[in-house]
Amino acid sequence: MKKNILKIALIALFPLFVSCDEERLDLTPEIGDVFTGNLKSEEEMGYAVNAIYSALGSASAFGADILIDGDLISDNVFVSTTNDGYHLTKSNLGWSGVSSPFSGEWRSLYTVVQRSNIVINERTLENTDVVKGYKGEAKISRGLAYFYLVQMFSANPTSGINQEYGVPLVLELSPGGVDFTTKMDIARSTVDEVYDQIIKDLEEGIVEMAPNQRTSKTFLSPTAGRHILSKVYLTRGKAGDYEKAIQLADQVLTSSPSTFSVVTPANLVTYFTSTDITKSEEQNETIYEVEQTIKNTLGINTHLGAFYSNTGAHRSLLLRRNFFDLFQSSDIRTGLMATAGAPVTDNPLGVWSKKWPRNTSQGNYTGNVKVFRMTEALFVKMEALAKLGRTAEATTLLNEFVATRNAAPYTSGDVLQNVLTEKRKEFFTEGHRFFDLKRNNLPINKETNCLTCDVPVGDRLFVFPVDRVELGRNSLMTQYPGWDQ
Repeated sequence: MKKNILKIALIALFPLFVSCDEERLDLTPEIGDVFTGNLKSEEEMGYAVNAIYSALGSASAFGADILIDGDLISDNVFVSTTNDGYHLTKSNLGWSGVSSPFSGEWRSLYTVVQRSNIVINERTLENTDVVKGYKGEAKISRGLAYFYLVQMFSANPTSGINQEYGVPLVLELSPGGVDFTTKMDIARSTVDEVYDQIIKDLEEGIVEMAPNQRTSKTFLSPTAGRHILSKVYLTRGKAGDYEKAIQLADQVLTSSPSTFSVVTPANLVTYFTSTDITKSEEQNETIYEVEQTIKNTLGINTHLGAFYSNTGAHRSLLLRRNFFDLFQSSDIRTGLMATAGAPVTDNPLGVWSKKWPRNTSQGNYTGNVKVFRMTEALFVKMEALAKLGRTAEATTLLNEFVATRNAAPYTSGDVLQNVLTEKRKEFFTEGHRFFDLKRNNLPINKETNCLTCDVPVGDRLFVFPVDRVELGRNSLMTQYPGWDQ
C-alpha cells in the first residue's frame, strides 16, 4: 500500500484500559509524536481516534455552531437587537455565495472525515478487537460527519430537486493530510451516493465497535451509531427506510438499560440545568455529548452558555414569544425557560432558554454539550409511523409522551404536524428544528423578530453555499444552484 505522508497534532490519551470515570475524554490539545506513515500500534491508533473527537467537538461542529444553526435558522430562535455582533448574518438569513458563514462547519466536518480516514485506512496492524473497535468508532464518526454535510450543503433527498449536488466523498487520505487545507480535486457525488456511503459506514461501524464499546457518553457507541442511522433512514425516505428507522429507534430505546434510558419527567429540568455535573452529565438520557472541563472549554466566546444563558458573556440568543406561547402553564418544560430579564429592545420580548447554563461546579462554560439523547428516538419512531400512515400508533405514542410532560393531548389536526410541533417543544435550542423542517419539505415562518421572515419550500436558503475559498481548493467542486452568481 502506498504510504501517505501525514502530520497530525496528537491529543493526550488515557490508557487503553481504564475505569468509567477515568475514560472521560480530556480534550486538551498537546503536540506529541508526528505520524509520517501508517499507525504503528494500538496506542497510536487511540491517539488518532482522540483527534477525531477534538474535531467533532470543535466550535464549528457539534461543540456549538451546528447546534446554533439548527435553531437560529428556523422559527425558534433569534438574535436580540441587544447584541455584540455574533451570529447576525445567520439570524438575518443574509449570507451569499461570495461570503458564506458556514465555512467553519464545512471544514470542521471534513476534518472529522480526514482524521477518520487515518484510522479506517490503516492496514498494517493486527485486526484485534481494540483495532476493530477503533475503526468502528472512526466509521461512525465519518458517517455522522457526512450526514450533516449532506443535510447542510445539499438538497433534501425527498425534495426531488438538484439531487446531483451532493458533497464530495473523500474516502482515502488526502494529499493535504488531515485538515483538508491543501488543493485536491474531487467532484460532488450525488445525494443518493452520499447517503449510500453514510449507511455503509454506520452499519459497518456498529458491528465493528460492538466488542470494544467505551461507556463514557463523550464517546460514540454502537447505540449512537444506531441512533444516527435511524435519523439517516428517516431523512432519506426511500421505500423501506421508514420501517428501518422504526426498527433502529426501537433498538436504541431498548439498549442496555443500565447505561441508556429515557429521562424521567422528575429529572428533566435537573438534567439540563443542574450545576452539579453528577446530575447533568454522563446521564442515561444522553447518547453522545461533547466534553467540557475547566482546562478544556470552548470558552467565553463560543460555548453555548455564552449566548443562550441570561448571564452569559454574549447573551443574545432568545426564543420567540410565539414559541413560548405554545406551552400550557402546566407543562414541566416551562421550567426550562425564563421570561424575566429579556432585552427590552426586542418587540415582542424574547424568552431565555435555561438548557445551556453558564457555569457548573467545575467553573464557567464547563457544561458538556448534549448532542444526541434517548428521547429523540421516540420522535424518530413517531415521525416514521406518521409517514407510513400508521397514524393511530403515532398518536398513541405522542399522547403517551405529552402526558409525561404534563401537557394537553393531541385530539385533532395532522398527525405528522403534531409530532413535529411536539418535537419542537421538546428539543428547543438543541439544534433540531431547521433539519426537521428541511427533512419534511416545510417552509420557515418566523413571524416576528426577523428581517427575512418567510422561507418557502425549495428556496436556496435551505442549502448552504460552499465558501469560495473552499471552491478555490477544488477545481471540480461546483456551487449549489442559486448561489453561483
